Amino acid sequence: MSLFLMLQVTLAQTAPQQDVLVLEDSRKRIENTLKLSVSERQYRKIKQITGNKLFVKNSRIEINNKDFVPEKVRTRGNNSLNFRRKSFSITLDRKATFKRSESKRTMKSFYAISLSMDKYYLRNRLAYGMMAEIGLFNLFYGYANLQINDNNEGIYLILEHPQDWAMKTKSSPLVIRRGYRHEISKIKTGKKITSQEKRGYVAQYKKIYTSLDKLHGEALYDTLTSLLDLELYMKWLAFNYFVRNGDYTDEVYFCLDPESKTYKFIPWDYDDIFAIQPHEGAESRKAALGNKLIFSSEDKLDRTIASDKILYARYLEVLQNVLETLEPKKLQALFENTFAELQPFLMNNEVIKMAAFDLYKEPSEAIIKKELNSLYIQLVLTRNSYLDFLDN
Repeated sequence: MSLFLMLQVTLAQTAPQQDVLVLEDSRKRIENTLKLSVSERQYRKIKQITGNKLFVKNSRIEINNKDFVPEKVRTRGNNSLNFRRKSFSITLDRKATFKRSESKRTMKSFYAISLSMDKYYLRNRLAYGMMAEIGLFNLFYGYANLQINDNNEGIYLILEHPQDWAMKTKSSPLVIRRGYRHEISKIKTGKKITSQEKRGYVAQYKKIYTSLDKLHGEALYDTLTSLLDLELYMKWLAFNYFVRNGDYTDEVYFCLDPESKTYKFIPWDYDDIFAIQPHEGAESRKAALGNKLIFSSEDKLDRTIASDKILYARYLEVLQNVLETLEPKKLQALFENTFAELQPFLMNNEVIKMAAFDLYKEPSEAIIKKELNSLYIQLVLTRNSYLDFLDN
């Protein structure tokens, strides 16, 4: 039996006998409020339209008690567009300030994510917190309450645009969103980049994958590290294995670092963690990877890391470092902080009733406490099992 299957049996047989987290009344308040004003006709469209994106015109918005004029408001997403509560991409006339505990960020453009598919609104928040702990995630994120025309729309997550962070904060000249089969799904370039430079950067991205067929061992390792931050990619891969991320091949941005001239990464969309099997299915994954400690076999680079002796040995070192960094005390603090940030929303009936339109419809305080305790115990058991295996 593989390590992963043995762990699933252990988790299934191990039910928490008592709560292990301290989830008490934090006395926090809702930190971010957005009040969007649109015509009643547009509001009806936002509620009723499914599957298609919608541009919202002639709107006004108040953010944390300050008025703004949006330059652009549109619905966003893929599957989430089929839900009543829509996610939005918003660009303002000037920067607004958002908060999460002691963190603050001023942004002109941001996403307001509805979390309609995120079980009890926890998974993205937990994943982003863990990735920040291991130095893998730098975008701002924070819970918010959205109202449209004085109608409460429920719990949202404010999220910084990955392209904006890469290009404006890190001066990246080019950002690529990877699609399935490592195709370029989207590409954005800075204003100063020439056509020749763009072609060169795109060729560099493509060379990552063409080198996988031509090289192996030390030669492949050296080539890949000249093209991308391979250790950072392995850290992302290790984290996805740790949290069992069921859908991530197309949920990453490659951004070119202007100093090292290699690609770095921005992870994206973590509502599908703690999955039983990866997106392609357990049988396909088993056939491609065997018992290797990588969760999904969808991407060619991931399969090569698993099959190449030199790359996989380095990957196991990175996996061990990730697990050692995410020690139980750090995980406990992260889980307790997540509850403290979410609790003010659970006290508002107007917010909670909007959960009836989401995939998981009953986010009571008792249910969320139970869910957090269960997930925390799962992660601690997972961490300890993997470390024991690696040590031996």
